[in-house]
Amino acid sequence: MKELKDHVVVITYGPSSEASVTASPVSQQTPSLFAYSVTPSASRFSSRRASVHVIGLVLRFITMVLCFVSALSLAVNVQRPSKRHLTQNSSSFASYPELLYCFGVAVIGFVYTSLQTFKGVCDITHRGVLISEPLSDYISFIFDQVICYLLVSSSSVAIAWIQHINEDAIKTLRNNSIVSVSMSFSAFLVLTLSGLLSGYKLCKRFMW
Repeated sequence: MKELKDHVVVITYGPSSEASVTASPVSQQTPSLFAYSVTPSASRFSSRRASVHVIGLVLRFITMVLCFVSALSLAVNVQRPSKRHLTQNSSSFASYPELLYCFGVAVIGFVYTSLQTFKGVCDITHRGVLISEPLSDYISFIFDQVICYLLVSSSSVAIAWIQHINEDAIKTLRNNSIVSVSMSFSAFLVLTLSGLLSGYKLCKRFMW
């Protein structure tokens, strides 16, 4: 009777173990096929994000150079007015609030884009060691809009000053102001593209 039980136990568990053995290869094949299908799309997505990051870095570097030239074109004409010429037209941009505002905005834009360029290079080399990507996207989008507004407003104010100044005594300052405004407005256009790219990255983050 005991041998019969043992024999029944062997017959009962034999097919189930065999079924489990035959079913295991099928269960192992499914994730492997899924993994191979996901890998190309994931690589394309990562390469697209890398290209967007590089384009944004190039745009910020161009903006940094333009802001530097804008500020430098005004700074090269700095002169200290003597006490005898305090009431006369000075050839220094610091004597005119419009040009001083344009110079200050150019310096702010240069500092901001320098920090963004440095962060972009660190992100490429060290993979986001400074600031996390979500926080960086928010900061970039907000400050891009602020700097763009400051650049276009300073350019507008400086253009109004240039149109009303015709003195020969400050002709050099007027020419330098034209160069500064041109560089500042060009920086505004380039940073606008960078701001659109920041908005695109932020929208993609919300979508994903």
